[in-house]
Amino acid sequence: MKDKKLVIHAKHRGYDGFFKINLIEFQHSLYQGGLSPKITRELFGRGQAVVVLLYDLAAQQIVLVEQCRAGALQHALDANDPNQAWLIEPVAGMIDDGETPLETCQRETREEAGIEVSQFEYINQFYPSPGGSDEILHLYAAEIDSSRIGQWSGLAEEVEDIRLVKIPFDQAKQQLLNGEYHVASTLIALQWLFFQKLQAS
Repeated sequence: MKDKKLVIHAKHRGYDGFFKINLIEFQHSLYQGGLSPKITRELFGRGQAVVVLLYDLAAQQIVLVEQCRAGALQHALDANDPNQAWLIEPVAGMIDDGETPLETCQRETREEAGIEVSQFEYINQFYPSPGGSDEILHLYAAEIDSSRIGQWSGLAEEVEDIRLVKIPFDQAKQQLLNGEYHVASTLIALQWLFFQKLQAS
């Protein structure tokens, strides 16, 4: 398909809370020619966020955060295993209005890891669930001194209860290969670290 076409006929807000639900009606080009019929979709307006993988080359370890996540609650209850609601992932957070991705990286590493970081390496950006959400994640990494990292963090006013997890490179890589991580950003960040960053150095 040489010249793709996209026509948006209508878009309006169906729900306007902490997150947004947009109703959108559109058409798009078909591979065999012409336009699709009008398609109506509910689109979860998640916005944009940053993800920051913290790693310590000298100590050969990564730093991840563990916290209870609303998206995993029902799965944990269905499995009769509350532990499954606590997920391990990189530092992450929504980009506030008027904030750049790098400013968000600095704010989130301060809030979630308790350290000040000024240098971030951009990795990529990706859609975690484009079938029903407009969310874009901007993935970064930062080399840190993990000895400065405490055990707990999080903002009380945001009801954050975070455990900071230091994992040796060898263990984290084996856990990655064993399929022990269940958050997409964790998988992508660790794949970059072990199969791009460290192999290139």
